[in-house]
Amino acid sequence: MINIFGCDNEAVFLDIIQDTVFSQTALLPKKYAFHRFRNAEELMKCLDERIIVPHLLIIDAHFDMCRTKECADRLHKLYPSCKLIIMSAGEEDFFLSFECDSCGFISKLSLPSKLPGTLAAILPRIDENAAEMIQLTVYGCERRPERINLRYSEIIYLECVMKKVYVTFSDGSCRRVKCSVWREVMQKFCMLPFAVPHQNYIVNMNYISKMTSTTLTISPIGKCISISKYRLKEFRALFELLPEKNAACHFLP
Repeated sequence: MINIFGCDNEAVFLDIIQDTVFSQTALLPKKYAFHRFRNAEELMKCLDERIIVPHLLIIDAHFDMCRTKECADRLHKLYPSCKLIIMSAGEEDFFLSFECDSCGFISKLSLPSKLPGTLAAILPRIDENAAEMIQLTVYGCERRPERINLRYSEIIYLECVMKKVYVTFSDGSCRRVKCSVWREVMQKFCMLPFAVPHQNYIVNMNYISKMTSTTLTISPIGKCISISKYRLKEFRALFELLPEKNAACHFLP
């Protein structure tokens, strides 16, 4: 499912965007959904909770008392692959599209005529799974750093050993990550379905097969990781937020 977000304080423009989206996607093979937002708080909440993954966001340049830049920054931080379009009734807002790192600008005065062509050009280029991608800089076999793009589902856990960070992948391989501060790595991954059971580990919670009050077991490699008693309550709360985890009875006494 490809999700398109429309963000405007005025319902009439959201109606135009929604009608255009439906008409442009009616005959396309992929499934599309349109989501309407009338204020920034509603949009921010949706982005932060990560329940709906945005693939294209169309936003007014003066959305919710000029909070467009704030919303764009949050979008790029949480969903760097999501495409952004700025629309405005004033041509002077054209430069805002550069500040917000958008891929296009549309005048609202010609929205009904310009939006169909814009959607026709952008929608085929949207990768439905791109939101699952994360970029890491790792050391290669010749100890040279290289940037790699991968799905975060391919990462089982990250470990900090003697101020050096290592990432273990689902295929069993392990590589050293180029980074300066472990805390920055923690902040980057904790926006995803990862959590910190111990100060030296960041774990992909989808790989947890068993958990007690002191340890967790990582599947499929069977590795056991200690859980800090200071992090146990928060860690369990985050784990239970994952789909189907709460009902799976993974916790043992």
